[in-house]
Amino acid sequence: MARIGTRQSSEHHYAVLVAGLAGALFFGILLWPSGPDQSPSLVQLDATPLATTLDDPVTHRYLTALQRVRPAAARRLHQDADKAIAGGADANAVALLVLESSSHGWERDAKQLLRADVKHFDKLLRISQAGFATLSNQAPRYCHPAQYQRFEHMEPDAIAAEISAWLDYGSPGYQWVMRFNLIMLEGIENGRQSPNKYDRLTAADQQALSARLLTLMSRPQIAKLMQLQSRSEAEQRRAMMNMDMCALATEVLTEINTLPTEIKTRLLGELQYQLRNGDFERLMRTVQNGI
Repeated sequence: MARIGTRQSSEHHYAVLVAGLAGALFFGILLWPSGPDQSPSLVQLDATPLATTLDDPVTHRYLTALQRVRPAAARRLHQDADKAIAGGADANAVALLVLESSSHGWERDAKQLLRADVKHFDKLLRISQAGFATLSNQAPRYCHPAQYQRFEHMEPDAIAAEISAWLDYGSPGYQWVMRFNLIMLEGIENGRQSPNKYDRLTAADQQALSARLLTLMSRPQIAKLMQLQSRSEAEQRRAMMNMDMCALATEVLTEINTLPTEIKTRLLGELQYQLRNGDFERLMRTVQNGI
């Protein structure tokens, strides 16, 4: 972030951590297990073909939120689902349509999301931390980039088919993505209805974050990542291929989750400032290009 630290080495460490977290998100999100659904009851929806085919609480809650927050997207989804179901599509194929409906438009809603109450970001952090930890413990093979090297030599249709299998209706991956996207929609809705303008980071905040960074760098997975910086590019690639990216993300999120709420709100204020000045998009492009 623009105001976190002034030394080049500190900025490099932040960039490395962000890139590592983004990489772990990429490898973990598709198979992210999660706990049992905590929703108390099934949300009542009209008995559309989509709602009848995917008849579970978390999907119905998502469809209800999508209708409120993105009505045009909800209409398109129901129309596409009606055609697919009439053509014989099963629940897995329809579930992919629902997941696809959430894969577009986040950039347009970033402004509203960053103005949401900080509690929505706390929910995102908690579900992310729990998901990475569960994946690392129960299915660690999916946390290692080497698991995905075979994709380099596969046809796009074959890759799509394999990823689709990970997201079958009712699977842990499907359930997690639905919950995550539901929280995102609720955050966007809150940011529209009750927008918050947060202050930017203070000098004291920067000192506190620097102290957290030092603590974070002493954690096992982060320490391994830092040690790679002195190795050749080929050595770095080999080592990264076998790193537990889920454990890395868990360590980062553990530190972020324990930040005081006041600092979290000012971190959001910093992102609001960067979004207004175009720095947010540049930061995302830098991270993407570095992965």
